[in-house]
Amino acid sequence: MIFIVIPVFNRKEYTRECIYSLLKQRTTAFKIIVVDHGSVDGTSEMIINEFPSVVLLSGDNSLWWTGATNIGVTEALKLSTSGSDLVLTLNNDLVVNPDYLEQLLLVYEQNKPCLVGSTSVYFDDNERIQFAGISWNSYLAKFKSNPVNNRQYSSIVNQVSYLPTDLLTGRGTLIPISAFKEVGLYDEEKFPHYAADEDFSLSCKRKGYKLLVSVSACVKSHVRDTGINFKHNKLSFRQFFKTLYSIKSANNLSIRYKWAKKNSPIPYFYFLMDVLRIFGSYSRSLLDSRFGKSYN
Repeated sequence: MIFIVIPVFNRKEYTRECIYSLLKQRTTAFKIIVVDHGSVDGTSEMIINEFPSVVLLSGDNSLWWTGATNIGVTEALKLSTSGSDLVLTLNNDLVVNPDYLEQLLLVYEQNKPCLVGSTSVYFDDNERIQFAGISWNSYLAKFKSNPVNNRQYSSIVNQVSYLPTDLLTGRGTLIPISAFKEVGLYDEEKFPHYAADEDFSLSCKRKGYKLLVSVSACVKSHVRDTGINFKHNKLSFRQFFKTLYSIKSANNLSIRYKWAKKNSPIPYFYFLMDVLRIFGSYSRSLLDSRFGKSYN
């Protein structure tokens, strides 16, 4: 059984579209658990009226991604009756194909114990890859996307079944129940919104779980820049400065300091390099905006 945990906060139409795509899956051994943490757009009412088979849990808007996901995972642990059960974390802005769960399971069964993430493409451009794995340097605070990100999705989907990755996001990751029993829940104290998913995958890796990305298990994303794929997108300095302290931002310096302390062997140097990369990236975005690429 796969327990699909989806935290939601507004964006009712995205949630409806996501659930509809899940109900079209070829495999039926799954249960959808939605955690609505404070929506005011009628999301819960829509789920009750249109999707009675969905387990709907409620929370307030202080939960953020990590707290809401932990509520869903806790419910999955209660409902689970087998050590072979799985949890799939999924965001509500994603749409999947009818063979999505099958493709995740195929890679999982061939490589367990493992966590299996999804290849992400853009909803309005299915050939453009958003995420297909990432390499992470624990000393230099450098995140580098898998080179296939620069290729068209159709050019790789039939060439390789899965790709290794150093970290996994919560945007379509299949996790064995055993991993939560060994590692615990997501760390909502240190990472209330961003980085909890990557941190959890890293903790699992230390326990001996392989981290993989299924190429054929594809999610189509409505949201363009999230988490480790965050871009500055021509922010003003005032807007950029706010990202350094906002809980909604992947740039949040407090979160990045806690990540360095928990996960890097040289945390203070790592944090310094991380901060320099953030400011360097913003500076380059300003130059791109003003001069294009001509300054290189």
